[in-house]
Amino acid sequence: MIKFQSLLRVLLILELLGIIYLSVKSPNGGVNVQINDKVGHFIGYGVLSCNTFMVFGFKNKAITLQLLFALIAIGVILEWVQGFVPAREVSALDVVANAIGVALGTTSYWMWLRIQSRSKRS
Repeated sequence: MIKFQSLLRVLLILELLGIIYLSVKSPNGGVNVQINDKVGHFIGYGVLSCNTFMVFGFKNKAITLQLLFALIAIGVILEWVQGFVPAREVSALDVVANAIGVALGTTSYWMWLRIQSRSKRS
């Protein structure tokens, strides 16, 4: 289990670095992702939030809310930074897609834990 947790931590760092890179790179260089922009935000932040809670868990409400706030804040800050990148612009809809992704990723992991705990009781 320790190796799995270590792997999840490494993946979390890589996911965060990937989101940062894709958020601040100029669209004229680097990786060119050919999917709908909002879908990319939604999936990226959904996976990031799911993995965040796989690493940190739902220890208590205060920590859970702090993690949720941090994940949404990352999306807002990176979207704001895009305003300073040539050929990029800030989009409120991207922030909404990020937040919905965070909510769905967190809810998905929470539901998976509930299903898993119910199956152990049976």
